[in-house]
Amino acid sequence: MKDIKLAFFILLTLSLTCCSSVKVLNSWKAADVEDFRDNTILVIARTANEEARIAFENEITREIIAKGMKATPSYTKFPKLRPNDKLTDERKEEIKNLLKKEGFNGVVLSVVKDYQERTRVIGEGGYEASVNYGYTDFPTYVGGGFYVYYYSPLSYSTEDIYVPESEDTITSKLYVLETVAYDLEQQEDKQLVAWVTSEIENPSGATTTANSYAKAIAKRFKK
Repeated sequence: MKDIKLAFFILLTLSLTCCSSVKVLNSWKAADVEDFRDNTILVIARTANEEARIAFENEITREIIAKGMKATPSYTKFPKLRPNDKLTDERKEEIKNLLKKEGFNGVVLSVVKDYQERTRVIGEGGYEASVNYGYTDFPTYVGGGFYVYYYSPLSYSTEDIYVPESEDTITSKLYVLETVAYDLEQQEDKQLVAWVTSEIENPSGATTTANSYAKAIAKRFKK
């Protein structure tokens, strides 16, 4: 059994020999997504690994700022946020109060949803074009508002994924990430302004992978 938290650590901290690629599997954005440009945005990467959190939050924040928007990585403002910890009712209220107190009325949140290894036996041709993770359809649980999403077990990294071993194979490491953007000024059922799921194949290192991912999703957040 493989722990997806370990997979996320590998994704962002190890340099692999293969080149990485980012493929957007699906995306959605609200008709009024441009109104989100005026928000003060907190960027969160949901992982217990601090190096991974910093790499993704920095790169996504950089892309948002490059588009003329205001954004802050959560690790600089709330270093003890611990975004991947399970939440008590007391902690839920504390997070809501923190965002209000610091003036954040928008959130962009990213989380690893799946990890798989795709293999082919040497001499049997190429890989399949893609893997069906079940994350290409719009998930209803993202549309209930930021706090509903953030508190939901479905917004945490998936754990205990079994990957069978095979001899004489070439292995391609695949990760599925989900990024959502919420406008906290709106009613809960109207807060979602953008949703993107992406596949990262053979990540090449922390900064490079985070940068490529941030650029890929930034294109889908534009009007």
